[in-house]
Amino acid sequence: MTRAIRNYFTFLARCGRIAFVGDWRYYTWMGILTVFCLLGLNAYAKQFVHGLITTGMSDEVSWGVYIANFTFLVGVAAAAVMMVIPVYIYNNEELHDLVIFGELLAVAAILMCLAFVTVDLGRPDRFWHLIPGIGQFNFPASMLSWDVLVLNGYLLLNVHICGYLLYCRYQRRMPAKWFYVPFVFIAIVWAISIHTVTAFLYVGLGGRPFWNSAIVGPRFLASAFTAGPALIILAIQVVRRVTATAPAAEVARLHEAAAGSERTKGRAASLGDWELLARHLPELESVSEEARRSVLAGARVLEVNVGEVLLRQGETDNEAFFVLKGRVVVKREESGRLRVTRSAGPGEQFGEVSALAGSPRTATAIAEEAAQVLRLPADALRKLMKTPAMNRIIRARMAERLMITDRALMTLRSIVQVSMLINVFLLANEVFKEFYSGNLHVASSKYLYVGLHGYHALVPWIWTAIAFNLTAMVLLVLPVSRSLRWLNLTCVLCIVGIWIEKGMGLVIPGFIPTPLGEMMEYSPSLNETLICFGIWAFGLLCYTIFLRMAVPILQGKLSKANENQPDAWPESRGAGAFARN
Repeated sequence: MTRAIRNYFTFLARCGRIAFVGDWRYYTWMGILTVFCLLGLNAYAKQFVHGLITTGMSDEVSWGVYIANFTFLVGVAAAAVMMVIPVYIYNNEELHDLVIFGELLAVAAILMCLAFVTVDLGRPDRFWHLIPGIGQFNFPASMLSWDVLVLNGYLLLNVHICGYLLYCRYQRRMPAKWFYVPFVFIAIVWAISIHTVTAFLYVGLGGRPFWNSAIVGPRFLASAFTAGPALIILAIQVVRRVTATAPAAEVARLHEAAAGSERTKGRAASLGDWELLARHLPELESVSEEARRSVLAGARVLEVNVGEVLLRQGETDNEAFFVLKGRVVVKREESGRLRVTRSAGPGEQFGEVSALAGSPRTATAIAEEAAQVLRLPADALRKLMKTPAMNRIIRARMAERLMITDRALMTLRSIVQVSMLINVFLLANEVFKEFYSGNLHVASSKYLYVGLHGYHALVPWIWTAIAFNLTAMVLLVLPVSRSLRWLNLTCVLCIVGIWIEKGMGLVIPGFIPTPLGEMMEYSPSLNETLICFGIWAFGLLCYTIFLRMAVPILQGKLSKANENQPDAWPESRGAGAFARN
């Protein structure tokens, strides 16, 4: 037990250290976010002293840009389920390596949600009244109490799932399905509930007819499943960019090295090589003597120098590799750039997926340092996998790679495409219901879309949102959005359009005009805006740190196997190294 706790704290310490290491781009980005966080904190200190009078809110408009951001971010957090469902229910391999990015985004989004709720409280020191058992929680009558439960519950679910899967990947062991799969399915239902409960907060307010519609819940989910995956697409594009090597020059050098590399035959493997591998792979001890000799009969040991190519992307052969000494990095070429998918050290394998399937290699393996590698034919690997312990460890490590493919992004594009069509359709239904019926409660909608009694502050906002959403919908339907450049533009339009629609276009009009017919417009103050920027910067800071920790673990560069080596991260060796490694 003591050893397990020590191992876990070592894992946390190493993750914490790597979060402070990067190149000049990383430090610049983190520095800018930190400045905005401090500006937001200073603005909140002023609000804490003087109260909500520092904001643009009033007795008439008691919810403003804080709740608008909260509503949008709840949807972003809920959208992580759109990556979880294809992976865990439909076994979509394309999204398997990316689901962790969606889960981490959900954690960052919920942290921002909680922050926006906190700054919206006039007296945050009285928040303890909402704590069950201490204050008066008013459960289950109050929708706010339900919201507190689902938000914090969803946060804990995602922290558990992400933390456990990353720790298992760090430990190089197969995660126990009973310990995380049930929580995954609970999180799927919970994700839908957090945004549905948020919609019910609006729908349940009978004195605000603008929100009294049964279609609000479905609209929330449709817009969430549009903006959330769109944000994930952009985040993954950034990860691909900063974890990729330099463009064409290095790709050309790699092709030149691969073309000039003659794969050495090496020497025959011996029991001594088996024992050397077993020092780093204890599961080999469970293999019988007869099986060992059978496996070694066709095995060779290769001595490779730095930069030597061991297998090449696009080739088809039937050999798998185990590293005896040194380190090998596996890089995938896509769109003219190289991305690290796996980093293998002593006792670790590579090339086994294509060898067993008989399919073309999906990446190129290069010796990162002078190495000694055991090469096994696919038949020998299958014999080795007949031993239960080795079968478990090999299959577990087959999943230990980071594949961010264009096909995965196109799968997310399909999700955004369908969700945006539904979102626009539901919006059209809502507009038809409001204006065609011509009832007495259409005043808020008139104020929002065309202005009312000379007041029209929100009209430019909502028509901008509609223009962005319609443009994004058209681009998503057209084949042009299969191009990553156009897809990125489409995602930006989706995010901005839905932020306006669910923020300024939903929260504010519900208060204008008031139930007494007064017209009191709202615009956020400078102090209020700075607080919003600070919270967004805090969320992006958290997400950046999460990714900075997760990517090296998923690539295999940060693992228990190299725990005893000094943490001399390659990224600290100079500008541009963060991308090259």
